[in-house]
Amino acid sequence: MNTELLNQKLSEPDYVLKKNWIVQQIEFKLKMIDLELSEKYNRTIMQKVEHRIKGTDSIARKLLKKGYKITFENAVKKLNDIIGIRVVCLYSDDVYKIADLLKEQKDFTLIKEKDYIKTPKKSGYQSLHLIFEVPLIYKDMREAQRVEIQIRTVAMDFWAGVDNQICYKKDPAKLKTAELALKNYSSEISRIDKQMLELRKNVEL
Repeated sequence: MNTELLNQKLSEPDYVLKKNWIVQQIEFKLKMIDLELSEKYNRTIMQKVEHRIKGTDSIARKLLKKGYKITFENAVKKLNDIIGIRVVCLYSDDVYKIADLLKEQKDFTLIKEKDYIKTPKKSGYQSLHLIFEVPLIYKDMREAQRVEIQIRTVAMDFWAGVDNQICYKKDPAKLKTAELALKNYSSEISRIDKQMLELRKNVEL
């Protein structure tokens, strides 16, 4: 299947409706989690929640990178992050509070967890990634949809945004220097996150 045929399948109303339905379910859960944690700790927990549904070009690139043919069936079966949700909070310990409550949801099945905060990527990227299967139920239909939820601090989100802007389609000769600088800045981001957490804890005493 070429990208034109893949795009046709991804544009079908049934496919689009299902993906958006799942997004709404998860965002509702996150609102409830935010409310619970904010009331418990008497402070703002989530700064923002964003979502995206991968488009044709992004799906095609991911399939090729993984060594799969570009087909709709492979996209649905092989990719875990067609639906992506990003949760941004102020403090690193809140990342794990949110994750723990997501794991407690009886209708969510955790498929995979990647902790790039405790073990950052070689690039310096930091975030907690959770892959869930979420049920889509309507009348006699029941099917599982996979979703990737990324949880990170504001500082980590800032770093990721700068990394994406600076390193995307840039001159390879200049890219190496930028990547090295960004990796060093990632360590600074981690240090600042720890300091901000300690500051909050000291104020709360």
